[in-house]
Formats: sequence, structure tokens, C-alpha cells
Amino acid sequence: MAGKGGRIFFLDEMRALALIGMIIYHAAYDLYAIFGLDFDFYSPGWDTLQLAVCCTFIAIAGISSRLTKNALKHGLVVFGCGMLMTLGTYFFMPSQVIWFGVLHFLGASMIIYHIFRKSVKKAPALLGAIVSLTVFFCLYGIHSGTILFGNVDVPSGLYFSKYLAVIGLPGPGFRSADYFPLLPWFFLFLSGCFIGKYFKERKIPGFMMNKHSDFLCKIGSNTLAIYIIHQPVIYGLLYAFFWVIEKGSAV
Repeated sequence: MAGKGGRIFFLDEMRALALIGMIIYHAAYDLYAIFGLDFDFYSPGWDTLQLAVCCTFIAIAGISSRLTKNALKHGLVVFGCGMLMTLGTYFFMPSQVIWFGVLHFLGASMIIYHIFRKSVKKAPALLGAIVSLTVFFCLYGIHSGTILFGNVDVPSGLYFSKYLAVIGLPGPGFRSADYFPLLPWFFLFLSGCFIGKYFKERKIPGFMMNKHSDFLCKIGSNTLAIYIIHQPVIYGLLYAFFWVIEKGSAV
């Protein structure tokens, strides 16, 4: 992390906890969607875990973008990794292809932040964070056709092209195994950018500067690499497990 005072280990530890939660969620998804295990995956409990993981990752990414000296470089790298995920799923798991997932979104958000970083830095941080979070909550659900907490329907005519899925208006037939459009998620990311001002100036509780777990910090400082490899590893392990079970039952 950039700035005086050293690395903020709290961010690494929170990233690690979110990553562990994500691995658990994706393992459960693979068991349900790919290996056909019959359990109540689409339930409030799993949905809550997914939302908590996603919100943590995105908010911390926004904070980190405020701390880094080169958000553009990081954005291009992350977006490039997202495109590798697209190619990998397209050719090897076409039923689970990812067209605009969390890596695409985070990369694009970092690039957008870099373009408008001077304006963000000039705006009042607290007000900016509050407005951004308000817009995020108001637009939540736009990809499925509603806003304002499901109370207002978005005109169906806006959902006419699959290319508009990037901004949150997916057209007929669009499907992505992992999908994070700019609306509403960019505003959660932007709230992190505003909050990042307090982290950059070290106007945060002292415990956030302290390392509480070497294990979590190690994971949290390597989240991109772990994210890229975790799904193939999970799939491989589960495939091997069920193969052994099947062979064993056939004996």
C-alpha cells in the first residue's frame, strides 16, 4: 500500500477472509451446478455469503485504488486476467462461460477511477462515500429489471442488446456464469475510493495497521493469483473425489 506509515494489514486480512468465503461459495456452486449434488444452493444463507464476499472485495478494491500510485496499470492487469478467464471458460467450460465477471468489472472500474481520479480526490470524501452508497443501493437489481429496492420497474426497452450487459442492461439471451456490471457495482467501488482517503491519511483505528495473522496476510496479498487458479483447482479436486467414489462403488 502506498503512503506513509507502512502497509495496512487490515485490508490484506479482510481480502483473505473474503477470498476464503468465495472459495467455499464456488465449491458449493460446483457441487450443485456441475456435479449435480442435490441441496438448497439458491437459499438466503448462500446468497448472503455471496453478497458479503462480493461487497468486501469491491469496497476494498476501491480503497486500494485510492492508495496505489498506478490504478491504470493495476486495472489493465486485472482486466487482462478477466479476459483470460473468458477465454478459458469459453474453450474449456462453455456452459460456464464468463463474459463480464468480477475481474472484468474491477479492471474496468480501476481504469475509470484513474481517468477521473483528480475529481474524486477534490470531492468531499464522506459526502462522496454516502452519495455513492446511496446510488448503489438505489440501483441494486437493475440487471434484473428493477431499481429502488424492487419498487420501480426499469423500462424493458432498455434491455435490447447483449453488449449493454457491461453497464447493467443485459439484452435477451445474455448469460454469464459470473456477472458484475458497472451498474450498480461501480458505485460501491467508488465509495471505497472515497473512503480510501482516510486510509491514505492514516485516519483509521490503530488496530487496522497491525498484523493479526501471517496466514491471512499472505493470502490477502496474493488474491489475484489465487482467484485465477482457485476454480480449476476446486473443479479438479471435486472431479477426482467423485471419480474415486464412482470407481470405489463399482468394485
